[in-house]
Amino acid sequence: MRQPLWECLATFLLSPMKQVAHIRQMSLTLRKNFGQPIPGSLTPAFPSPTTIASLEEIDLRKCGLGFRAKNLLASSRIIADGRISLENLRHLPTAALREALCKLPGIGRKVANCIALFAYERLEVVPVDVWIARITSQMRKRKAPPHRLEKYATRRFGPYAGYLQQYLFHFARTTGKIPNK
Repeated sequence: MRQPLWECLATFLLSPMKQVAHIRQMSLTLRKNFGQPIPGSLTPAFPSPTTIASLEEIDLRKCGLGFRAKNLLASSRIIADGRISLENLRHLPTAALREALCKLPGIGRKVANCIALFAYERLEVVPVDVWIARITSQMRKRKAPPHRLEKYATRRFGPYAGYLQQYLFHFARTTGKIPNK
């Protein structure tokens, strides 16, 4: 939680069809190639939207981003030229925040919810991925589309649903078991 707005958004743009280790590697490659040094650290800062916006898609593809390069570049250009201010989104109600984030290339509801939870501290938000869909379907004893499961989890888990979602995700991933209560 409390991740920097741009870094969180950009990192989730790198996440489709990748595991955490791969996402971390792409992020590190972007930092090494385009990030500014941080005094006292061996790892440079994550490159700003302006820095990424000044690149070409091929530059990002050379960092191993593949098809993700296009959306990262397009989103960075929208943010760098001021069409969307990540800081100004902070003041929006959660539903409006999600809607605004979904206007950026490569961001759908699940990724918007991840950004809302991890960068904007909207602790009531429950991103529904495959694991959370399995867990919440088991809890409600029937399957449903992700937006219904999201509403169910938010209602069932309360104002800190995002935290609980993280615990349930971790439990399911590390044990291979789906909690049923």
